[in-house]
Amino acid sequence: MITDLAPTRAADLIARIVELQPWLRDQQALAEQERRIPQETIERLDAAGVFALCAPKRFGGADFETRELLAIYRALGAGCGATGWVVWATAGGNMWSNAFDEEVVAPVYESPWVGNRTFAVGGTSRHMSGTARKVEGGWIVQGVWPFATGSVHASHGYLAVFYDDTDDSKVGMVLVPKDQLISRNDWDASGLAATGSQTMATDGELFVPDERFGFPAELAKRTAALMAEGRGPRRGGLARSIVSSTGVALGMADQALEVFLGSIGRRSVPYSPYTKQLDSPVAHHIIGRAAMQIRAAGRLADAAVAEFDRLDAAGIDPTEDEILQFHTDAAYIWNECATAVETLFRASGASAISKRMPLQLIARNARAGSMHAANNVDTWLENLGRSLAGVVAGPSSMSVLERKA
Repeated sequence: MITDLAPTRAADLIARIVELQPWLRDQQALAEQERRIPQETIERLDAAGVFALCAPKRFGGADFETRELLAIYRALGAGCGATGWVVWATAGGNMWSNAFDEEVVAPVYESPWVGNRTFAVGGTSRHMSGTARKVEGGWIVQGVWPFATGSVHASHGYLAVFYDDTDDSKVGMVLVPKDQLISRNDWDASGLAATGSQTMATDGELFVPDERFGFPAELAKRTAALMAEGRGPRRGGLARSIVSSTGVALGMADQALEVFLGSIGRRSVPYSPYTKQLDSPVAHHIIGRAAMQIRAAGRLADAAVAEFDRLDAAGIDPTEDEILQFHTDAAYIWNECATAVETLFRASGASAISKRMPLQLIARNARAGSMHAANNVDTWLENLGRSLAGVVAGPSSMSVLERKA
């Protein structure tokens, strides 16, 4: 039961994850082949208390500061980037539990379960969400939800639905048992393949009772009430989740640097005057550049999480300008980490392209994470530039979590 793990301290959890890192690294290739986190890995993570992150505080979930979350995700990313991504994504999705009555949500989180209990998907656009129409006692829901990270091991899903054909503000979330959905098992990507981010769909029309339909306004109202009672999430919302996700990027970069340094003394440099790469000044420069990119990205992450924890301690929500800066910080960190990993990968020679070599997998995973819409550095640099220049930005897509009404 997840309630047994509530007293877990962040330091204890990180220590358990570090102990699991050799296992996570050994399983990376298998996880990619299976296009999901292997069940034994899920069981080991569950036993270590990792999935306490993926349940609300009031149901025994962990309640860590942003800095602690960053460190936890960094430890996971240093073991397996895809595993860290799944844990982060499902932890963020549990915020939607605040949009529903307690008697609806409680059975989801209080029943025995191994792994993450829920996943959340959709809301940024219609092609990633379903539709709903009102009927007596509930809603008729139908649709297809791609990129459902965490759906492989979950029991329930939070699915975004638009309930007006023309008004994109008319969107909500439905809570649906996974056994009422179809898993298409169609996730086959070049990066983060092990996340199992398959498409979920209804089999025709599905009736969802009123109590399992949540609106963004209800989410905001209930979240505020729970926070006032000390039973809700920490302040920061989606921006806090996005910033904490950079721990996964930093962890992958840590692992890549460790792998590179571990083999530099054995690697030759054909067509050069150097018997070993360790003797090459260019290699030393590459290591220094990559290490400083990772260090700089880590320092930016440190500053961002410190600001979140300061706001949380003061009981203040971040402003719109601060949220924009946080998003840009996160995108910049992801891009710098992915670039550092790619630098090390390119310097590893042709043998590094072999699937048995870990650097090629880390490089693909890191770059895939940086290409997520929330982490696209070009998008967020433009948004920040427009704001600084006083130019009004055009409408952009928003997660359901960011909608106020």
